[in-house]
Amino acid sequence: MRTAALLAAGVAVEACTLTQQGCYVDSISDRLYDTFLPELNGQTQDGCAIACDSLGFAFSGVEFGNQCFCGNSAPDASKKISDDKCKAMKCPGDKTEDCGGADAILINKQNCEGNAPNKQACMTEKSKGYGFCDPSKSIDERIDDLVSRVTVEEMVAAVVPDPSLGGTCSCHTQGVPSLDIPDYTWLVETNTAVASDCIAPGKCATTFSGPMGMGASFNKTSWTLKGRVMSTEMRAFYNAHWHRGNVGDQVLITGYGPNINIARDPRFGRSSELPGEDPFHSGTYATHMVTGMQEKDSAGHPRMLAYLKHFTAYSKEANRGHDTYEISKRDFFETYLPQYEMAFTKGNATGAMCSYNAENGAPSCANGWLLNTVMRGMWNRPYSHITTDCGAVNNMRGPPLNLNSDLDAAAATFNNGTDLEMGSTLTTNHLLEAYKKGLVSNTTIKNSFIRAYRPQIMAGRFDPIPSTEWNKIKIADVVNSTYHQQVAQEAAQQSLVLLKNDKSFLPLKKGVNLAVVGPMGMTSQGLLSDYAGDMQCFSGSGVVSGNSYDCIPTIFEAISRENTNGQTVGSMGVDVNSTDTSKIAEAMAQAKGADIIIAVMGIDKTIEHEGHDRPDTKLPGLQESFLSQLLALNKPVVLILCNGGALAIDNFITGPMSIIEAFNPSTQGSKAIALTLFGKNRFGKLPVTMYPHDYISKQNMSNYDMAKSPGRTYKYYDGEPLFPFGFGMSYTTFDMSCTLSSKQLPAVIKCTIKNTGKYDGEEVVQVYHSVGSDIRSKLSYAVPKRSLINFERVAAPVGGSASTSFAVSLSDFLVVDQSGAKTQFHGTHNIIISRGVGVDVTFTFTL
Repeated sequence: MRTAALLAAGVAVEACTLTQQGCYVDSISDRLYDTFLPELNGQTQDGCAIACDSLGFAFSGVEFGNQCFCGNSAPDASKKISDDKCKAMKCPGDKTEDCGGADAILINKQNCEGNAPNKQACMTEKSKGYGFCDPSKSIDERIDDLVSRVTVEEMVAAVVPDPSLGGTCSCHTQGVPSLDIPDYTWLVETNTAVASDCIAPGKCATTFSGPMGMGASFNKTSWTLKGRVMSTEMRAFYNAHWHRGNVGDQVLITGYGPNINIARDPRFGRSSELPGEDPFHSGTYATHMVTGMQEKDSAGHPRMLAYLKHFTAYSKEANRGHDTYEISKRDFFETYLPQYEMAFTKGNATGAMCSYNAENGAPSCANGWLLNTVMRGMWNRPYSHITTDCGAVNNMRGPPLNLNSDLDAAAATFNNGTDLEMGSTLTTNHLLEAYKKGLVSNTTIKNSFIRAYRPQIMAGRFDPIPSTEWNKIKIADVVNSTYHQQVAQEAAQQSLVLLKNDKSFLPLKKGVNLAVVGPMGMTSQGLLSDYAGDMQCFSGSGVVSGNSYDCIPTIFEAISRENTNGQTVGSMGVDVNSTDTSKIAEAMAQAKGADIIIAVMGIDKTIEHEGHDRPDTKLPGLQESFLSQLLALNKPVVLILCNGGALAIDNFITGPMSIIEAFNPSTQGSKAIALTLFGKNRFGKLPVTMYPHDYISKQNMSNYDMAKSPGRTYKYYDGEPLFPFGFGMSYTTFDMSCTLSSKQLPAVIKCTIKNTGKYDGEEVVQVYHSVGSDIRSKLSYAVPKRSLINFERVAAPVGGSASTSFAVSLSDFLVVDQSGAKTQFHGTHNIIISRGVGVDVTFTFTL
């Protein structure tokens, strides 16, 4: 019965071998198996067995139709009851199959060796004879064979959402039933964690620090490891036929993230999703993260398929979807495109989600210059797969295009380079009609179909199960494993930036009398960035609305645990953003009784989030007033900031003894902060400029001209920042010396970092290029003050040294001119080596 049902649904038939153990009484007060899985979408006996097997259990049990339990031993024979009791309810995924009853569980022993991953193609005897299922053929031969067997109607059905299969934003598309190719679900967010439901206690996707914190580490290895961890867990969920927080959306192998839009303006509501303000830094982040995500097995199958977000120039929420911005070719190729070019050409990203906004009147999802001329042409990425953001095609009917009909919108989207609609059904209803009326060609539809299926063939979805090594990955072995937690914890420690440390006040000694106050010190959920995953803590409900955050320690709780033999008290004092003064007295009393005050301030997703930009960059609500009261106590204050977009703390730089920028520290961040306060010394550097508060009154958020005064980012800002890009201190001290191999290019710069302080430490060596005043004086337009061209993170023990080398070539001296071309100017060029603190080392070249 299972095989027939699976075939009818167009899914793989290589299922688990089940040996039925019989029907047993099972009640809430006396469970046979303690491990209960949240609701399975379309549950069958086999689906329950697959999930239990992936968790390392030998037995599975179905009950009450949609309940699944796992265990490792045969049930007590004394609890066996009539088999008829387990026939009371049918399985939602196969109405011919029994799925237990009320207090009656049907137990199976499973053998899932060689079980097919979810939605695997080429599994039926009929389909195995097709050329596109033959792994001995080249990828081009397989794609050509597949295309030769499908009609235009089938191709259209594969590139438009089918609401009968599931939500349009998660984008369920039809497969090709005539070829036994199953349907597919596209959208799984992978910016900070694999967006998935928790499958069991302790088996939730590993969640990393917010991307801004990850960017602060300047650690290429950490970024690669993040991609490796996430893709490994994604494959495990895929192999187990697992789902997102919405049980109807299954976790397959297409992941959306990293998001590498530039942190152009600190007010941007989605700043918490971004790694920083510099395109080279963000491109390096994406290149390494995508490389980790798409690592190949010995047969060449990538572990997952990585899609970038949001292509491109997306950094304003107000009026999104109908906004357009004037962007020069120079700004495109200097700021809004380089990070994507790096991720595509060096990281080999599979595709991208096009952004809501328009550039110069052309929406990104219907911008042929952006998608076809630049990405597929200039960057030589003909097979890069482009999907819309949710609802972007519907937006074509309004400004700035104001297209006359849905038919025109469907045609404009596909003709200009987008391959798949998400979030609405405009193309579902009109793409085929547009083809029949000659508005969209067969070639255009065919190319979109190819770009959808080519990477999936490469990833092993059309290959025999044993040929893809990743098919052996199980949830029990990898999801939130000890190793994955260690990777995330080390990343969290390196995501912190020490902005101030007067008189070397930090680190603290354990056993002190502390008061941890402030709204961000007492929250768990508030520590997360946007798109931090569907669930972080197991709740057993199987729905996002039932999500809990009780597995995430607050910063207060983590500090309390670390401050052994000391006293730690804590209170919010004030909310993130309200006028409620009722909790201030308690917090002030605690602060007065403490020797040291840890003030944890900042913003959460009620202040900045998708769909909402911040109107102000200062601490909201009563936080500034409360912090002033704490400082007025004349006790040592350590200020910890938690935020996505940078905060303007003009009035609070001089007061605290120490300031730590923690960004969105996430699930591992509280522990990382506590360890750091008491001696861990793995600080990073600012990946953004921290502007003074008056910046927002001088800079129009809709201005996309990077150089227009007062300028944007460290490259063009003409004011005095509170803290500049690349800045960051350490508990220890370093000396840096650098040598140049030759004044002739190419050359090598070797730098030695000596730890002259009292603590083991890590430092980030940054390399910048800057043209000389002789070149600037001849240009009619502004060029960057300096531009990051390389960096490395090194570690040095007390009294020890670490060395790193940087190759310098003519390509590092190129500057983007007004036409968008990379140009080499004759004259003076400087290569600046910086630690973000201390004295820079400069080498001057004359070209």
